[in-house]
Amino acid sequence: MLRQKSTYRHPRKYINTLIIFYLLVPLAYLGYVTFSMNQTNSSYYAFFNSDSINSVLLLSSMICLIWAYILWKLKELNQFHTLPSYLTYMAISQLFIGNIVGVIFTVITRFKTKALQSDQSSQNGAVQCRLLTILNIILTVIVLAAFIRLNF
Repeated sequence: MLRQKSTYRHPRKYINTLIIFYLLVPLAYLGYVTFSMNQTNSSYYAFFNSDSINSVLLLSSMICLIWAYILWKLKELNQFHTLPSYLTYMAISQLFIGNIVGVIFTVITRFKTKALQSDQSSQNGAVQCRLLTILNIILTVIVLAAFIRLNF
C-alpha cells in the first residue's frame, strides 16, 4: 500500500526558511553590485558615489541581515513567546523598505509559528535582540526618509 506523505512542516522550519531568505537578500544585492561594477568597469567607491540610491539600497539590504541575526538569536535562545511581536516589526520594516516578498514570507511565518512553546526562563540575549530591533527600526526609518528624499 502507498502511504500518503505528510504535508505537515514543523514551525521551526518556517523560521529557518525565513532566516535563509533574509541572509540571501544582501548576498543577492552584493551580486548585483558586483555585476554592475563589472559592466561599468568601476570600483566600489565609484559605484556607490555615482548614484546615492545605491548606498540607500545597500543599507536596506543590511536591514535584512540584521533581521536574520535577530531571528537566529531568538531561535537559539528558545524565545518563541516573543517571536510574534518581532515578526510584526519585521513585516512593517520590510514593507517600508519595499521588500514585498519579505513581507509575504514574514506574515506566513507569523501565522505558522503561533503554536510554538518557548522557554521563558532563559532571558540571556533577549536584551540584545530588543536593542537590535530598536536599532533596526531606527535604520528602517532613516532608509525610508532617504528613499523619500531621493525620489521627491
